[in-house]
Amino acid sequence: MAIAPEIIFALLSLALLGVSDFLYRWGQRWELRGGPFMLLQNLAYLPTAFALTYLRGELVWTTPLLFGLLNGLLAFMGFLFLLMAFRRGEALALAPVVRLNFAVTAALTITLLGEHVDLLKASALLLAALAVIAVGGSAGPGRGDRRSFWLAVGAMTMLGLIGFFYKIAINHGAAPAAMTLCQSIGVFFVALPFAVQQRQPLPRGGGSLWLPLVCGMLTACSYVALAVAMTHGDAVVVAPISQLSFVLTGLLAVVILKERLTLRKALGVAFAVLSVLLFAGA
Repeated sequence: MAIAPEIIFALLSLALLGVSDFLYRWGQRWELRGGPFMLLQNLAYLPTAFALTYLRGELVWTTPLLFGLLNGLLAFMGFLFLLMAFRRGEALALAPVVRLNFAVTAALTITLLGEHVDLLKASALLLAALAVIAVGGSAGPGRGDRRSFWLAVGAMTMLGLIGFFYKIAINHGAAPAAMTLCQSIGVFFVALPFAVQQRQPLPRGGGSLWLPLVCGMLTACSYVALAVAMTHGDAVVVAPISQLSFVLTGLLAVVILKERLTLRKALGVAFAVLSVLLFAGA
């Protein structure tokens, strides 16, 4: 039986994003520096966003694209928080928290934009909260573990705000690919002065050089694959599939990094999966 194109591209988006999140954790062996990492990642992401916008014929400036520039600041903070969280925290525990950012978007659209809320959406939001609580409870007593958890919550919040502002901009006529391009431009104008202020030289080789470039390309290709999937099928079908990338991230962490699956972590992952599935049903 043939698989629908939207499912194929949604699964591709899941795989790319799941591997990218895993590399954030696995690459910590090179003591990744925030300034160079964020700049190099964006330098890989920006050309992909430009190409997508050009191919879709959306290289036209409109006022709502200002939200894209704002999202650039939020994206920079979100991915920087993610990088810092994975310095000590485990991918198995933190990836589900970060990828529950769609729940933050949904809560904001329901509260501030008056979107309809039904039993399924309310249950999904409750499960998302339970997932975060379960993961927070699984963090060890050390300051590093707690700090990693709250950094992951910060990344979730920043990425959730991006989705909220993205929805506002789209509702006011902004083109999707143009929003992605403006977001990458916004990241660049924050990442460059941040890297200069940190006075950390760009790496000349090794994992510190290639890993952020790979993460940038993986993230960009993930969003492109998701955009292609949405041209073939409904967003309510393909978006939740992509959001389940944390399952792949956690599996890679267990198999390759030998992270331990505790009961609280398992509950956190299970609550997160159920939350995504309920949002899809809603």
